[in-house]
Amino acid sequence: MIVLRVSQLAERLGVHRNTIRNWIKSGKLPTRSVDGKRYLITEEDFSRLCQQFGLDGSSMRLKYVPGGPVIEKPAVKPDENLRKIGTRSLRLRPDPQWADVCVTCGSCASACPLSGVDGMDPRKAIRMAVLGLEDELIESQWPWKCTLCGKCEEACPMRVEIVSLLQLVRRMRPRERIPGPLHKGVLMCIEKGNNLGIPKDDFVSLLREMGREMNEDGYLGFSAPIDVRGANLMVTVNSKEPFAEPDDMKFWWKIFYAAGESWTIPSEYWEGVNWGFLTGDDDAMRTIVGRIVQNMHRLECKTLLLPECGHAYYATLLGLHRWFKDDLQTFEVVSVFDLLYRYLQEGRIRVDPSRHPQLTTYHDSCNYGRHSLKAFGKAYFEEGRAITRQCAPNFVEMYPNRAGNYCCGGGGSAWAVPFKEERVFHGRFKARQIENTKAKLVIASCHNCRDQIMKSLRKEYNLDIQVKYLWELVADSLVL
Repeated sequence: MIVLRVSQLAERLGVHRNTIRNWIKSGKLPTRSVDGKRYLITEEDFSRLCQQFGLDGSSMRLKYVPGGPVIEKPAVKPDENLRKIGTRSLRLRPDPQWADVCVTCGSCASACPLSGVDGMDPRKAIRMAVLGLEDELIESQWPWKCTLCGKCEEACPMRVEIVSLLQLVRRMRPRERIPGPLHKGVLMCIEKGNNLGIPKDDFVSLLREMGREMNEDGYLGFSAPIDVRGANLMVTVNSKEPFAEPDDMKFWWKIFYAAGESWTIPSEYWEGVNWGFLTGDDDAMRTIVGRIVQNMHRLECKTLLLPECGHAYYATLLGLHRWFKDDLQTFEVVSVFDLLYRYLQEGRIRVDPSRHPQLTTYHDSCNYGRHSLKAFGKAYFEEGRAITRQCAPNFVEMYPNRAGNYCCGGGGSAWAVPFKEERVFHGRFKARQIENTKAKLVIASCHNCRDQIMKSLRKEYNLDIQVKYLWELVADSLVL
């Protein structure tokens, strides 16, 4: 009997070690395993192997040991019930970076708070795309339960474009089968100008009434500036605020009043939220962004503020870069961080830090953070913290934070679709982060993040906290 080492034989034959191991497992190479990851082969079988591959056995340093013949293993026949995948399609693989470079290490699955839900995880989604199981992936509800937070990409050593793949999967879902109110909201926005179909007259009347309330509350001379031509700043609106939480709009109005800002709200096409982006409807996304551009030109404004939420800022800026590059040269786009930090640095507003003495922590938005860094080369990690500390100096960090921060579980349309149990389950990591800080006040820079933490996680995980928008914190700290 001859003692064989897999590595030695693989090197001589110019094949991978796994090839030799597969020959052994299938019975093609009759051997018997022994200690030390070695195998025994009869001299006759070894001679036959050398003849088959033109190998000079005498040139190899071989060890001979006594022993009986190797019992030949029967060849393993494939299972008749094995499923045939068929020819691979390129529908979900337009670029190798999206899937073919995946080494199936599982880093993405271990980072994803939604792994295991529906038996799925990011790695399985990638493998389904690689293997041509596209229809099953498109029909799955998992890509809609995913928040597209990018935590998987942050963990991936091969930089696989997992989020882009899942967005493409969403795009391929028939529109009438999109879960929840998302597609209805897109159609409503295209037809009526906002996701909830609020009529123009009702919207204008609401703004004027709220303006009168502001004046009565001590903001003397205040009135809601609607369609003011030549204003410096044009502000878009999240339709949930005039529909259900109109007083929340006053946070920004108080800040503008204190800063002496020249600003306006358009009477039409004021919706900043872009569900076309979340559903993969590029035509709708372009239309919604285009209407904002038209308003900027119509009102001759110099600066565009997108205060709705992380995805609204990200989607609008992405659309501007994709379809309206020339228009983007005619006005400035600012985030909530840019404007608030500018007001504070220039002394246009003053805040009283004694109003928020409680221990405070800050939640990083995925869109303002990971996504913006990747798409635009600029992430808003430090600005939000600097603003928060000026208003609430008793500050503590969550861990991990910044690019490594965990998603709250409410983004990527998760707050709107009918998967509450999965959304709450997703948010368990965020709830644990908050609880570990022992903070009593949590600051969020995104509508969905604030709603998920305040209206869902606080209740489901018994968190003894108060939750505020970043601009709400500033408004509540203003010295007038």
